[in-house]
Amino acid sequence: MDSTAAPPVAKAPTRHRESQHHIIALAALGVVFGDIGTSPLYAFKLCFTGDFPAALTAPNVLGILSLIFWALVVVVAIKYVTFMLRADFDGQGGTIALLALLSPVRKSAMPLALSGIAIFVLFGESMLYGDGVITPAISVLSAVEGLDVWTKAAHPFIIPISVIVLIGLFAMQSRGTDQIGKLFGPVMLFWFIAIALFGAIGIAHHPGVIAAINPAYAVKFFLHNGLRSVLILGAVVLCVTGVEALYADLAHFGRIPITLAWYLIVFPALLLNYFGQGALTLQDPAAFSSPFFALVPHWFVVPMVLVATFATVIASQALISGVFSLTNQLMQLGYSPRFRIVHTSKHFAGQIYMPAVNAMLAIVCVLLVLAFRSSDAFGGAYGLAVTVTMIVSSLTFYQLLIRRWGWPLWQAMALVGLFLLWDIPFLAGNIPKILSGGWVPLVIAAVLFTLFTTWNRGRRRMMQVLSEQSMPVEKFLEEERDPTRLAGTAVFMAPDPKGIPFILHHHWLHDHIIHENVVLLTVVNGAVPYVDATDRLAIGEEGPSLWRVKASYGFMQSPNIKDILTHLKRERPEIDLSKITYYLASPKIGDAPGKGSLPGWQRALFRWMTRNARPLTDSLGLPPNNIVEFGVEVKV
Repeated sequence: MDSTAAPPVAKAPTRHRESQHHIIALAALGVVFGDIGTSPLYAFKLCFTGDFPAALTAPNVLGILSLIFWALVVVVAIKYVTFMLRADFDGQGGTIALLALLSPVRKSAMPLALSGIAIFVLFGESMLYGDGVITPAISVLSAVEGLDVWTKAAHPFIIPISVIVLIGLFAMQSRGTDQIGKLFGPVMLFWFIAIALFGAIGIAHHPGVIAAINPAYAVKFFLHNGLRSVLILGAVVLCVTGVEALYADLAHFGRIPITLAWYLIVFPALLLNYFGQGALTLQDPAAFSSPFFALVPHWFVVPMVLVATFATVIASQALISGVFSLTNQLMQLGYSPRFRIVHTSKHFAGQIYMPAVNAMLAIVCVLLVLAFRSSDAFGGAYGLAVTVTMIVSSLTFYQLLIRRWGWPLWQAMALVGLFLLWDIPFLAGNIPKILSGGWVPLVIAAVLFTLFTTWNRGRRRMMQVLSEQSMPVEKFLEEERDPTRLAGTAVFMAPDPKGIPFILHHHWLHDHIIHENVVLLTVVNGAVPYVDATDRLAIGEEGPSLWRVKASYGFMQSPNIKDILTHLKRERPEIDLSKITYYLASPKIGDAPGKGSLPGWQRALFRWMTRNARPLTDSLGLPPNNIVEFGVEVKV
């Protein structure tokens, strides 16, 4: 279903929703937990083969297993599944939803300001985009590399096969996360059962490895390895990659199905497999080069490589879906230019597909595979992005606890302090990776952060200038006494729900003709996820046949002129909507030296972004033959 407007969200009866939780949880396996679920392919191995490898000794194996166990407990189970999934904004997850929750109510079309917390969140979310292109690359590569365990003759084909798989993944995105989840959910269920089974077999050969659950082994690991243990955390953190996407994908499936899937399937399977890899390494130190596939019987390696490839394709889905949701939120809040949105579900408004964003992700992802060429090489690039976004979510969540949930200061500090006790060392362990590949997500984040902040500053400045050019309603009504009336209705796009917009005054001065009905339309995407249809329009009569209409949408909804006119016809049947002409400004970005204006480089960048952004006429669905655009110079 292709539409620029958010489809209606079907609200099933409570009993029906509860009966569907287990089905939705299965679909969630196919989207939400793919990244975390495929981390055993490389996370444990990279602790001994990465940029800062640990010595292959029994105490180190047990210490790293202990760190992995407690990272899964504290970071995933406690922080994200227990607390962050409850920090939703009308069902929407992700740090941008938290930012909107902490932001003031928007009363005009003016984008949200770049406050201190907004800048902080924008940079963190920019890093998530870096994670979104690295995750598919390292996940698919690590799965296909399993062919090396079967036969070295397959090595030359690893890169071509990986590229083909990735292209296929991005080509499937137009089907939507609901369909992809239903398709891949059973595959992921088989994956988790398989890794749990092989892990359990490994543990059976060396059951003493279970002792690593004792946090004393993690403490001893730090005491024995000193500063190097912090550097090794740069590999340990790979076991929790995907948690930010888990949070961002909350709207796709809901808190209860995600929680059920985690505790009943994902968490036990991960623990069994990690501990199985550790047991095998203790029993046979030579297995550390590929401990995951070493757990698999030789006759089953090729089938397991195929299953792992499917699973890593699914792992990438969590980040891709999260990037779509994040981009949509940024667009509606005024931090990103407009992109075409395709709604892929009639029941879940949060399930969307963005062709342009999908294409850009695919291109960058394939280029990274061709550049790094192995999962070990990717180890240096992977991890930094997710640790930054984890810290951003922790500190933003702290603001939520204090400002919206009313927690006592000591309780909020204690809880978030527990989160940061893991987040900060994880970040410290990844900083040395910058030179060996960590620069990739940093460069991606820097570019996107620059684009987001430039678009926001430019749009705010442009709309401020246009608002300053408006005139008081009373003065306009005095000017246009007894005008010549033209049949039909004129809709003037107004950025500010006050005064007469420049384009209407300019039209009057130019033609001295006024339509029988004039509608001043302001479209506002508020800092709430959804605005109910009953609250869609606020209508006021400013003068004879002069109507002011304010259309309100949430940041997870896409305004559409058909939807607006349907509500307007229902509430004001006296307005003739059979013949409509749409008037809007076509701003030309000019130079405005002086205080408050953009720097020259940023003005040039904003001018380029404006030329290449999807036009408002397309995103609103305005009929091309009924549009009149007025060129106006806007000095920013």
